Amino acid sequence: MGKLRVVMFGTPAIYWNDHKISFPFVKMEAILYYLLVVGEVTREKLATMFWGEMDDAVAKKNLSNTIYLIKKTMSSALLITPNRTTIAVNPSLIDSTDVELLTTLEIQDFLDRCQGDFLDGFYCKNTDAFDEWVILERERFKEQITARLTKNISKHIKDKNYTIVKKNIKQLIKVDEYNESAYRLLMKIYEREEVFYKVIEIYHELEKKLEKELNLQPSTKTQEIVKRVKEKQIVKTITPEVAEKEWFFGRDMELQVLRIAVDHFCLNHHKRQMILLQGEQGVGKTAIVERLFENVPAENFSVLRTKCYQAEWAYAYKAWSSIFIQVMNLLNQDKITIPPLWHRVMSYFFPALETSEAFGGQESFMVAYEFNPTMVEEIMCGVLGRLAKQRRIIIVIDDIHWMDSQSLAVLHQVLRFHGARIFCIAICHSEYISQIEKSLWDFERDDMIENFMVERFSFEDVVKLSAAKLPADKISVDLQHKLYEYTGGNTLFLMECLHLLEAGQGLGSGSLRLQSVLKERLGNLSDNARKILEVASIFFKYSSYNELLAVSKMDELALVEAIEELERKKLIAKTDSSLHQGLIYTFYNLQIQSFVYQQMSVPRQKLLHKWVGLELERQFRSRLETKDIYESILYHYTQADEKIKVLEYTVRLAEKYFCPQYELFPELNDCYPAGYSNFRESRRQTMGYLEKIAQLLKCMAAETVDAGQVAVYQIAYWEMMGRQYIWRGEHISGIKMIHKLLRLASTRELQDYIVKGYQQMIFLGIQVSRPSIIKKFAEKLLYVAEKANLLEKKAAALRFLGIAAALSGKPMQAEQYYRQSIGLFKKLDIQNNCYILNIAASYNYIGNLRRDARAMKEALNYYEQAVKIAGHKRISEGVAVFYINAGYTAFKLGDSDKARQYLAEALAVGDGFGDYTGYWCSRSYCTLYCVLAIIAVQENRCHEGRMYLSKADEFLNRYHDHYQNGLVLQTKTKIRQIMDRNHIVADIFGDYLTLSALEYYEQARTVFVKSGRALDRQSLDEVMSGFS
Repeated sequence: MGKLRVVMFGTPAIYWNDHKISFPFVKMEAILYYLLVVGEVTREKLATMFWGEMDDAVAKKNLSNTIYLIKKTMSSALLITPNRTTIAVNPSLIDSTDVELLTTLEIQDFLDRCQGDFLDGFYCKNTDAFDEWVILERERFKEQITARLTKNISKHIKDKNYTIVKKNIKQLIKVDEYNESAYRLLMKIYEREEVFYKVIEIYHELEKKLEKELNLQPSTKTQEIVKRVKEKQIVKTITPEVAEKEWFFGRDMELQVLRIAVDHFCLNHHKRQMILLQGEQGVGKTAIVERLFENVPAENFSVLRTKCYQAEWAYAYKAWSSIFIQVMNLLNQDKITIPPLWHRVMSYFFPALETSEAFGGQESFMVAYEFNPTMVEEIMCGVLGRLAKQRRIIIVIDDIHWMDSQSLAVLHQVLRFHGARIFCIAICHSEYISQIEKSLWDFERDDMIENFMVERFSFEDVVKLSAAKLPADKISVDLQHKLYEYTGGNTLFLMECLHLLEAGQGLGSGSLRLQSVLKERLGNLSDNARKILEVASIFFKYSSYNELLAVSKMDELALVEAIEELERKKLIAKTDSSLHQGLIYTFYNLQIQSFVYQQMSVPRQKLLHKWVGLELERQFRSRLETKDIYESILYHYTQADEKIKVLEYTVRLAEKYFCPQYELFPELNDCYPAGYSNFRESRRQTMGYLEKIAQLLKCMAAETVDAGQVAVYQIAYWEMMGRQYIWRGEHISGIKMIHKLLRLASTRELQDYIVKGYQQMIFLGIQVSRPSIIKKFAEKLLYVAEKANLLEKKAAALRFLGIAAALSGKPMQAEQYYRQSIGLFKKLDIQNNCYILNIAASYNYIGNLRRDARAMKEALNYYEQAVKIAGHKRISEGVAVFYINAGYTAFKLGDSDKARQYLAEALAVGDGFGDYTGYWCSRSYCTLYCVLAIIAVQENRCHEGRMYLSKADEFLNRYHDHYQNGLVLQTKTKIRQIMDRNHIVADIFGDYLTLSALEYYEQARTVFVKSGRALDRQSLDEVMSGFS
């Protein structure tokens, strides 16, 4: 026999044998809810409640049919008739209902299990009586829950169990959101606990709710609590435990400044979103911040920490890595989700965030291609914003002077958009403040930052500190003066000197600086321990056990003994890092690492950097390639002065991350996997890498190296420079580079680069509309592709031959090539989505053929197929061309609404790539702006139309394309004709279009005659005839 389980609080649902029932009619479900709450009911009452607007006979018939359907859906025994006139649910079949649980469970257990109002969101059409009953029952249950919660709160207050009391009050507020006494009681408990900021926060929440929804203010009693709290101490300092983790002296004024800043942030009274602690290295800035958070309640906010390193200064967003690892952990802890797209972008920049989740395979890398740096920063801000909605956040950035400019830009955006919930405490060495002054100007301009200087200890402070730290018999005025003279009041120097004195060692004669203190600490190390310390100092921050073993070339027992010695002497420590597996080690502080590194001879530094580079290369070949690994290898080989390796990895990094293919419709294949597989880097960095490669090649020319190896990198450089020039429309420079590439690649028989060279010459031919160039190199590409069985290159070559045929006036041959290309790409595309853009491109070109044949509807159909295949993904700037062609054709068909829609999509694609769109994409925008200009003028939006026409002229002046010139002149002809008939248009365009319509017409016709485009001549003539 089945069992009935019913959920009635929150989103209601009925389960039969643990399977949720979907009823064909809502009244079936409503009748069951009613019977389960009320119990036995007469048939007449049910019929009146649910069909009261009908005749009695019809109502009773409908009830009978509904009862029959309920029994049929679930069980014939579900409903019983104790007598002929009443009906009820069979109690023996009921497993549980929320209504029953409310009376049987403890109130806390009930609320944990059942959340939401009675029949929340449930609606039954044309049943006013039932709706009224639901409202009454909802209020009755609220009163019942409120009464039980109130009783529970009173009990736990007597027991002084305030944790449960706070939880119960918050639940009471959820049930009765206008219960001011509940708010007041919660405020009093937080006041008792001296968590003052929570009192203020709760008051503002109540004040906002009452004002917005009831147009009322909190009562006098409630206001008195807030007034009393504000008069009390702002942030109550927790008395430190006697057994402190670290000895700390003084800095009362600095701590008070930080405490007030943090308290104002907690109370949402802060005027600035960031405080910058400046001071010389070792003055104690970090210790002050650490002391602050030991003495401030941790429940008030979450602290996210990061430390910046000089070695990572040139790498974008590196400083945020540890922060976003903490952020993701907190998001998971709070059960907050972020969009998968955000997760992909974050995982690219911070590989430690990568999970086992699948993001659609090839699909994900194509979607990722659309992002630009602005969007990345918005995503990073968005992730922090999601967390900030749940909890206040304080970001602590140590050594911010080593933060890269892009990370500083992200910090500025985060504080600008989420400064109400996010506060930053940054620590900077005053010696390096000049490095970030330009970036900090943005913070100063927006009045976000408060600067605070941490000074050295005064002589009086040194006297007090030495008296507190050293035995009385060791202290003398002479020693105190010497301590101040040697250390200058620098906290780090001073503490190290005091440690030496405590150990019974003298300061010695001469100047004592940190180097001598550290030399003393390192002086008694064994040879093996010193060697491991030197090897560890070569790495950025962390070094794994396996890396130390491989680079040091020690046997394992000797390595273990050396590590144990270093741990005992507190020079290195075990740590956790999601970037590494196994045992991970780091220095106790950066000063030790820096000192050890600087004490090595330059040849020794170079040798160890080389060994580390070789080890990372070995790891590189055995695990997933990431940008971090490339950059690490490149850094170590640069430090080792291994020029050929530096050249190799600079080329590989540039090809992979900074020089994506500059074809209008690129092949997303293995040739450039990471160029699209994770994220499209900003093209602003491309030329910087290419200039660096050029310098390295120049250095190689002056040295005795393997000419064959250098030749490969020289060819790679020419190929990247050539496609960069061609992409920008600098065709002569591009041809020179590609011709040099083809000559040397042919000599060396480097097929991959020969293919790339052919493709670049074809792209150039397409840009300048030279079918002879396209055909020549497409045939060469086809020959190589067939010989080497490169099917994707063969398919591309067929499409290129189609373009050449179309430009030569052979539309049937062109379409044949396009369809062959589509067929071959579709076969290749079965396993992945690498070639969808190529397939879409061929449909776009077939659309061009139909448009040239004046078959506009067919042309639009093909353009829409291209859009459907790839348009919505926006994975290439070339997708804008699909939209522009579709919009232009829709306009020609007289559908201005559809034209506007497609052209708006084209603009959105262009915006996604910023100012970094290529020559052939950008010149298509002439067409876009010409169409938008005509539509705007026709719809009496003349100022907007003039703006669009001006933009079309801007693109024309930039790219000097004959076809676009003719199109702009045709647009001017049309608008000039409208001016003759519309004085408003004439007033707005009068000083812009100074020639007559006939003169513009003759100029446009001359251009179209030279280009041999009969279709455009006909279109131009139609424009003129329409106004004759």
